[in-house]
Amino acid sequence: MSQEPVTRSPEKDPLSVQIGGAARKARMALKLSQEEAAELVGVATEVYGKYERGDLRPSTPTLVKLSRALGTSVDTLIGLAGERKATTPEIPEPTPAPMPREFRRLRRTLRSMDKLQLATFTRMAAVLVTHKRRRQRSRSRAQAAAT
Repeated sequence: MSQEPVTRSPEKDPLSVQIGGAARKARMALKLSQEEAAELVGVATEVYGKYERGDLRPSTPTLVKLSRALGTSVDTLIGLAGERKATTPEIPEPTPAPMPREFRRLRRTLRSMDKLQLATFTRMAAVLVTHKRRRQRSRSRAQAAAT
């Protein structure tokens, strides 16, 4: 009886094992199945399973997707940081367009008014808005009647 030679599986890459273990821990904390996590990352379930087992190392873009999907940092996945949540970069608020000169002038004028003048202006503005809405409604009705 001849004995077949024992073939050893190649050693797993330590970084792949680290990433897989951290991904599994994060997934379990979120109470997700491998299938759900794979869908969030955008890979096949079989591929995600290989990531967690350490059989396959994700590419850099996939590693970033993995960290976002699992709510952890890339540093945590690769073992360079403690257990901390990923921080999303702050996106600066868009700077508002400069206010037209007429509006700036109106704002200055309104700030210089006393309470009685401001109340009168507010009433006049309300009447103008009401008048404009009525005109728009009557135009709409006229156009509807014409068609």
